[in-house]
Amino acid sequence: MRDAQTMLHLPAPRLADLLGCAAGAERAATSHPVDESEVLAQVRSMRYILVEDADGPIAAFMADSAARIIGDGIGRLFV
Repeated sequence: MRDAQTMLHLPAPRLADLLGCAAGAERAATSHPVDESEVLAQVRSMRYILVEDADGPIAAFMADSAARIIGDGIGRLFV
């Protein structure tokens, strides 16, 4: 996601929010013990931004990847 920022077509404030969520998820996933609830909370926030605000060519695929991580199947392509 960090390498595909321009392909998401997000305004700067929302991109900052998305990257902040990615960093939060990474911190929670690498903590000892792993903070699973925080990882899921951050990924849910990322999915919301990707579904509601992103409009680039890969946004739908990234939102669907987040849905697979969360496990509820709510993305943009496969509902």
